[in-house]
Amino acid sequence: MIRSVLFLEPLGGDVRAIEQFFVSEGVLEHASATPGFVAAELQLPEDRTAPAMVTALWASPEAYRRWVDDPWRAANAERGRSVFRAIEQPGGGGSLYEVKISVDGPPRPAEEQQS
Repeated sequence: MIRSVLFLEPLGGDVRAIEQFFVSEGVLEHASATPGFVAAELQLPEDRTAPAMVTALWASPEAYRRWVDDPWRAANAERGRSVFRAIEQPGGGGSLYEVKISVDGPPRPAEEQQS
Protein backbone atom coordinates (compact mmCIF):
# COMPACT_ATOMS: atom_id res chain seq x y z
CA MET A 1 0.00 0.00 0.00
CA ILE A 2 1.25 3.47 -0.91
CA ARG A 3 0.26 6.82 0.59
CA SER A 4 0.62 9.97 -1.49
CA VAL A 5 1.03 13.31 0.26
CA LEU A 6 0.59 16.61 -1.58
CA PHE A 7 0.72 20.06 0.01
CA LEU A 8 -1.33 22.95 -1.41
CA GLU A 9 -0.50 26.54 -0.53
CA PRO A 10 -3.59 28.76 -0.88
CA LEU A 11 -3.22 31.89 -2.94
CA GLY A 12 -4.21 34.84 -0.81
CA GLY A 13 -4.10 32.68 2.34
CA ASP A 14 -7.66 31.34 1.96
CA VAL A 15 -7.55 27.58 2.65
CA ARG A 16 -11.36 27.41 2.44
CA ALA A 17 -11.05 28.31 -1.25
CA ILE A 18 -9.12 25.06 -1.72
CA GLU A 19 -11.96 23.12 -0.11
CA GLN A 20 -14.52 24.88 -2.32
CA PHE A 21 -12.43 24.09 -5.41
CA PHE A 22 -12.17 20.39 -4.48
CA VAL A 23 -15.93 20.18 -3.89
CA SER A 24 -16.95 22.04 -7.06
CA GLU A 25 -14.49 20.12 -9.24
CA GLY A 26 -15.12 16.72 -7.64
CA VAL A 27 -11.35 16.17 -7.41
CA LEU A 28 -11.34 13.23 -5.01
CA GLU A 29 -14.34 11.65 -6.73
CA HIS A 30 -12.40 11.73 -10.03
CA ALA A 31 -9.35 10.24 -8.34
CA SER A 32 -11.50 7.44 -6.92
CA ALA A 33 -12.24 6.22 -10.46
CA THR A 34 -8.55 5.45 -11.00
CA PRO A 35 -7.75 1.72 -10.88
CA GLY A 36 -5.80 1.03 -7.70
CA PHE A 37 -7.32 3.94 -5.75
CA VAL A 38 -8.15 3.04 -2.12
CA ALA A 39 -9.06 6.27 -0.29
CA ALA A 40 -8.28 10.00 -0.17
CA GLU A 41 -8.70 13.02 2.07
CA LEU A 42 -8.35 16.78 1.80
CA GLN A 43 -7.11 18.16 5.12
CA LEU A 44 -7.18 21.83 6.11
CA PRO A 45 -4.91 23.21 8.84
CA GLU A 46 -6.61 24.09 12.11
CA ASP A 47 -4.70 27.37 12.49
CA ARG A 48 -5.12 28.29 8.80
CA THR A 49 -1.41 29.23 8.48
CA ALA A 50 -0.05 25.93 7.17
CA PRO A 51 -0.73 24.61 3.67
CA ALA A 52 -3.64 22.27 3.00
CA MET A 53 -2.73 18.62 2.55
CA VAL A 54 -4.14 15.92 0.29
CA THR A 55 -3.39 12.34 1.23
CA ALA A 56 -4.47 9.21 -0.58
CA LEU A 57 -3.95 5.48 -0.36
CA TRP A 58 -3.10 3.56 -3.51
CA ALA A 59 -2.60 -0.13 -4.21
CA SER A 60 0.79 0.61 -5.80
CA PRO A 61 3.04 3.42 -7.03
CA GLU A 62 1.81 2.58 -10.54
CA ALA A 63 -1.78 3.24 -9.49
CA TYR A 64 -0.78 6.68 -8.22
CA ARG A 65 1.18 7.36 -11.41
CA ARG A 66 -1.99 6.58 -13.43
CA TRP A 67 -3.74 9.34 -11.49
CA VAL A 68 -0.85 11.80 -11.87
CA ASP A 69 -0.77 11.11 -15.64
CA ASP A 70 -4.57 11.33 -16.07
CA PRO A 71 -5.48 14.07 -18.60
CA TRP A 72 -8.41 15.21 -16.42
CA ARG A 73 -6.01 15.75 -13.50
CA ALA A 74 -3.67 17.82 -15.69
CA ALA A 75 -6.52 20.08 -16.81
CA ASN A 76 -7.82 20.31 -13.24
CA ALA A 77 -4.36 21.23 -11.92
CA GLU A 78 -4.26 24.04 -14.46
CA ARG A 79 -7.64 25.35 -13.22
CA GLY A 80 -6.42 24.99 -9.63
CA ARG A 81 -3.52 27.38 -10.23
CA SER A 82 -5.93 30.26 -9.69
CA VAL A 83 -6.64 28.95 -6.15
CA PHE A 84 -3.46 27.26 -4.87
CA ARG A 85 0.13 26.36 -5.57
CA ALA A 86 0.75 22.60 -5.45
CA ILE A 87 4.12 21.61 -4.01
CA GLU A 88 4.85 18.73 -6.39
CA GLN A 89 7.78 16.39 -6.82
CA PRO A 90 9.89 16.36 -9.99
CA GLY A 91 7.79 14.51 -12.57
CA GLY A 92 4.56 15.64 -10.91
CA GLY A 93 2.48 14.53 -7.98
CA GLY A 94 3.15 14.40 -4.28
CA SER A 95 5.57 12.45 -2.18
CA LEU A 96 5.01 8.71 -1.89
CA TYR A 97 5.33 6.64 1.27
CA GLU A 98 5.12 2.89 1.62
CA VAL A 99 2.68 1.98 4.39
CA LYS A 100 4.56 -0.50 6.57
CA ILE A 101 2.47 -0.59 9.74
CA SER A 102 -1.19 0.34 10.07
CA VAL A 103 -3.59 0.11 13.00
CA ASP A 104 -7.28 0.91 12.83
CA GLY A 105 -9.08 2.22 15.89
CA PRO A 106 -12.39 0.94 17.19
CA PRO A 107 -15.55 2.05 15.38
CA ARG A 108 -16.52 5.59 16.40
CA PRO A 109 -20.06 6.68 17.25
CA ALA A 110 -21.79 8.44 14.35
CA GLU A 111 -21.72 11.87 16.03
CA GLU A 112 -17.88 11.71 16.26
CA GLN A 113 -17.54 10.86 12.56
CA GLN A 114 -19.20 14.13 11.51
CA SER A 115 -16.20 16.34 12.45
